[in-house]
Amino acid sequence: MPIPLRLLVAEDFPPDAELLIAEVRRAGYLPTATVVDTAGKFLRALDDAPEIVICDYTMPTMTAPDALAILREKAPEIPLIVVSGTMDERTCVNSLRLGADDYLLKDRLSRLGPAIAHALGRRELDRAARVADHERQETMMILRGLVQNSVAAISVRNLDGLSLVANDRYRKLYGDSAPAEVVRPATVNTLDPTRVIEREERFELDGRSRTYFSVRYPVVDAENQVFAVGSILVDITLQKQIENDLRSARRQLQERAERLDVANAELREVDRLKTEFVASVSHELRTPLTSIRGYAELLLDGADKGDNDQRNRMLVVIDRNARRLLSLIEDLLLLSKVDSKTLSPEIKPVDLVEIVEGAVVVLQPAAQAVEVTVVTKLQPPLRTEGDRSQLERVLFNLLSNAVKFSKPGDVVTVAGHQEAEQIVLTVQDHGLGVSAQELPKLFTRFFRSANDEAHNIPGTGLGLAVVREIIENHGGEVSMASVLGEGSTVTVTLPLHQ
Repeated sequence: MPIPLRLLVAEDFPPDAELLIAEVRRAGYLPTATVVDTAGKFLRALDDAPEIVICDYTMPTMTAPDALAILREKAPEIPLIVVSGTMDERTCVNSLRLGADDYLLKDRLSRLGPAIAHALGRRELDRAARVADHERQETMMILRGLVQNSVAAISVRNLDGLSLVANDRYRKLYGDSAPAEVVRPATVNTLDPTRVIEREERFELDGRSRTYFSVRYPVVDAENQVFAVGSILVDITLQKQIENDLRSARRQLQERAERLDVANAELREVDRLKTEFVASVSHELRTPLTSIRGYAELLLDGADKGDNDQRNRMLVVIDRNARRLLSLIEDLLLLSKVDSKTLSPEIKPVDLVEIVEGAVVVLQPAAQAVEVTVVTKLQPPLRTEGDRSQLERVLFNLLSNAVKFSKPGDVVTVAGHQEAEQIVLTVQDHGLGVSAQELPKLFTRFFRSANDEAHNIPGTGLGLAVVREIIENHGGEVSMASVLGEGSTVTVTLPLHQ
């Protein structure tokens, strides 16, 4: 899972800045990046508390030494990595001397990820050392009072084993002498003034085994040299037993609760989608079937009475509803083939101009019925390779949605052009739009936005899911941008047929 990272990039060349951010992302981070190119912007950006800074060595209005000077004054704890197109020993040594954590060439950015990890790790180590030093000083101040009245066994011995301080509880455990490993534990032998040993020890007291939590810590003089070893031991026999029991019970309960929460959430979501889908499909099936049966009965009863125009209108209604049923069934079959991995498009050269114009012709009656105008802005040639019938379904679904969600008097625009090695198609409407919260879910099967229900717009939530499956199966991509109440734009990209 990517690691969130607040990143400040000092770079005056935007492509290089994007490259640095991309390399950070590739290294396993999820950067929230701010890019600056002047000292003033750099200083203001520090107010956002970035976790790390990546700085180009030379920029028109600021250099890496300038940035390091600003950091020393305002935020010395923030690590800075210098990058440059060229590197010589002088600039490298100068950067490190001024406080840079690392120095990288722009053409060797594969080291950027490890450099960031090392810099962040070193910052955490420095922070931990400062905390330990502060805690040690506080412990020293409190020690005198603890020795006299503490329920713990407390002792301080010099490195030769001579007792400097010891209370009765400690003497009861060790007597007047202590074993060598107590007097000079391994960490003290390294003369590390910040190393503390915390462990559990067992003692036989009055015929019973007791568990003690022991802390062995080095005592240092004014020159930060270790001259003694302090020991604090607390009887935790009962607490240890209770703690183990509680930890085990808490872990089991937490794991069970998490599993239940996940299972319940999944069940609720599945149940909701199932209920909505069944209701939507039932409505989508029942409505056209009712219309077909009604008009068929009228024809059978001779309601037209020889009126060819009336009979033709009835047949048109029957045909339209039959096509609606067929479209729904084809959507369900296509998704079923996708799930079973049996969808195999018939790949042939396709002219997308013809497909777009054909879809517009098919949707024209429906658009006119709701007073919506459909216009095309195509820049041929727009040729790709794919399954013609599936791509026709994509355009039909997108145009149908655009018309369905538009208001009387609106204009739906279908545009297409070549861009690099791909074809870009857009379908834009100025209708209801969707909220930012719902936008990521629109291509999910069975999902229907709140606007659909609020405006009683029919649908099963399959159309955009079908579009996504077809386009991705053709090596393309589909996305949507939308503003609630202002409309939507769907963008489809497909490979260009050479």
